[in-house]
Amino acid sequence: MSRITLGNVTIDRDRFEVWIDARRVDLTFSEFELLYTLARSAGKVVARSKLMELVWNEPSRGQDRKLTVHMSRLRKKMQGSRPWQIETITKRGYALAGDKKMGSGRAPHRGGTRPTRRLGGLA
Repeated sequence: MSRITLGNVTIDRDRFEVWIDARRVDLTFSEFELLYTLARSAGKVVARSKLMELVWNEPSRGQDRKLTVHMSRLRKKMQGSRPWQIETITKRGYALAGDKKMGSGRAPHRGGTRPTRRLGGLA
């Protein structure tokens, strides 16, 4: 899967490009890898430890600020994308979830895990 299209966002792994409608989004290597990893698992929670391992090839050290900072920057750069958004899932990780209004695959609520904040991003 080298090209993924979710709503108005196209992620091209071969060209290392991300487009929102006709606008190219400039991402760092780490931001691209985070978005691509979440997009491959759209609607599912991806653990912080898994993201740390895949993107930086290092184990998660609890509340590693590196991941939090990169995710915040990614959300800002992805403003204007629809219907997907990056959600923080408390004590678990992150999920690329669809907007309820659009009727697209929102990650289901499972007991104590629920989105805690939305900082713009994929909305």
